[in-house]
Amino acid sequence: MRVQPPGEYGDREFRSGRRLAPILLLLLLTLLLITLVGSSATGLPSTAGNCTALSLSPGRTPPLYLGLAAYRFVDKLAYLEIGDRTLGLSTADLFGRNADASHYLRTLPGGGRVLFDALGPGLLTFARMQETFGSPWLLYRDGEGLRFSASDLGQRQPASGVASRFPYPLSLNPSEDEGSSIVALPLPFAQRLTLSTTRPNGNFYALYRRLPWGTALADCSGSRIGSLAAMLASSQAATLSASTSLQQQSGRLELPARKDVTFLRLQGPAQVRELRFRVPLSEAVAFGKSWLSIFWDGERLPAVAAPLKFLAGDGAGLYQPAGRPLVAGWLATIQSQGPANRPMMTFSLFWPMPFASSARFVLQAPQRLTAVDWSVSLEPFPDPRAWWGTFHATYTSVSHPPQGQALTLLDVRGSGKLVGTVINFWRPDGTLEGNPEITLDDSLTPQIEVTGTEEWGLGGDYWHGGHQTSLPLGGFPSGENNPPGSEHDGAALYRFLVADSIPFNRRLVFRLGHGSHNQSPYPYRALLLWYGTPRPTAFLSDTLFPAQAASRFQHGYQAEDEHFYQLQAAAIYQPGATAASGTVSAAGGTLSFSFHLAANNVGAFLRRLFDYCSPNQSAAVYVDGAFAGIWYSPGVANHGPPGSLRHCWREEDYPLPAQLTAGKRLINVRLVPVSVSQAPSLVWTAFRYQAYSFLP
Repeated sequence: MRVQPPGEYGDREFRSGRRLAPILLLLLLTLLLITLVGSSATGLPSTAGNCTALSLSPGRTPPLYLGLAAYRFVDKLAYLEIGDRTLGLSTADLFGRNADASHYLRTLPGGGRVLFDALGPGLLTFARMQETFGSPWLLYRDGEGLRFSASDLGQRQPASGVASRFPYPLSLNPSEDEGSSIVALPLPFAQRLTLSTTRPNGNFYALYRRLPWGTALADCSGSRIGSLAAMLASSQAATLSASTSLQQQSGRLELPARKDVTFLRLQGPAQVRELRFRVPLSEAVAFGKSWLSIFWDGERLPAVAAPLKFLAGDGAGLYQPAGRPLVAGWLATIQSQGPANRPMMTFSLFWPMPFASSARFVLQAPQRLTAVDWSVSLEPFPDPRAWWGTFHATYTSVSHPPQGQALTLLDVRGSGKLVGTVINFWRPDGTLEGNPEITLDDSLTPQIEVTGTEEWGLGGDYWHGGHQTSLPLGGFPSGENNPPGSEHDGAALYRFLVADSIPFNRRLVFRLGHGSHNQSPYPYRALLLWYGTPRPTAFLSDTLFPAQAASRFQHGYQAEDEHFYQLQAAAIYQPGATAASGTVSAAGGTLSFSFHLAANNVGAFLRRLFDYCSPNQSAAVYVDGAFAGIWYSPGVANHGPPGSLRHCWREEDYPLPAQLTAGKRLINVRLVPVSVSQAPSLVWTAFRYQAYSFLP
């Protein structure tokens, strides 16, 4: 069913502050450009998703494989991502108190609530709603709308036109994933995308890319979406985009106890597309606990070092489920095969793993294993070395989680992208109230705050009390309710990230809460999967403090209708945090300032530390007089209990078009506060601005 968007979502509804006439004229011209750019992307999911490569700085940065292109060209998953920014929107409690349905953006007439609102160009890569709370949901993209319910999601043989737009497994319903309604079909938008409820909402989070102004995403056809969805549901990553000249090697091992055995050496440049192990079922548990280490390009330390079962998607007990593989992932599987008199278990890894010169593979078993069959498939990989990072698997074990403190499962510097997690949390109960939190590139506040651990693993409500499930991109394959006589080793989830991978250009920190207030005593074990290189691709170039006279002078800072106030508050999402004090600029008119950049930049992004207790801030951005989009920060920090500390500090990024910054040592930035909703705020706040240069 198509619905027309209410006035709140009208793309022409912009209001400015002072000097209305010239600013409105500029914005009318801007909106004409928005309409022209967005005119080829006005359909809803039947034509959504990007199917081809995109380059934000041709010849100087790697092509971007965004949206459905990330699946279609999964052999390029190791490519660095330079030029855009990854963000999240979430109903997670800004005060860290576990009221994780509380932070919706605004209320609509009739009781609905806006959960997601972003201006284009952008790409929504993942959205998760709790069960059926708030349904039917309303999705508006570039002025056109669609009304859908949980019953329209995850259908393998769609029975309606709406359901056919969200094919399985690019959408899931609560009976499949045990607790979530998920839209994982990438949705590009040129102008604006909003997602709202028609009733009070449950927990919600979304991941999306904010793209530089002028970026145009090519849409997939409905038939291409259907074929890619069918491929995800029925095959593995190694079968897609694989070279016709795959080379294969295989062998058999007898592994001694607790000794490293190098069983494979490869010469590059090449890329591993499949690594498979097959063992007797009687030795599968011991083999699952065996460690696989991989050394790329002569490095002294392994980039991959983890128990084999974690690498294959199961962080808990190994057993042979009835009616399904133990792990039925698109990028890793564990399944039982063979005749009844000689049952076998196969562990398969389909992560693309490129290397430049050499690769060495090492196994260490906890006990003697008599027959380990292995095979590897690889392809030539002549892609420029500066374009990609090597595959990493970082394993962490925490026997006694620190009380009152989240677990840091990964803290890595350089450039790359997060592509997967396997987490053993011991049992599916209140420990799952802990939120995953991802902070990128030294931001003060996290870009991504998830509403709970099982929500990260695609489930909900503790997977309906621990019901196991295994899906192409995530699941809960093994837990404490494994059958009697099988291995019991806690409970674990897996989550694979492809179109919704999380790139970083300087640093990525992944933290996980354990329990609603970090009080769970259970042991945790986790494997984080990522591609990376130690080279950063974004550098801090300049910093401006609007309230400091010297900084204003150095940057030629000017602002109309500006006043200052002292803000004493905590940062968002920080439970029990102490207040930080700073002088904030609030401007109702045009601001302008200059920023230094690296002369060899291939783009840049702005970062702003601001007062999120001031609602719905937005400003038109100009670089050296050229329009560069509208920077929109939807919503507002809600208030806590009377007398509680306010949580107002938030930091946010905005990418600039490479054609406006490349080769320049200095740019002049102009910000014009505007309104983009029926709840206008013509105040633009900032404690600090920073400019980061993207470098090739």
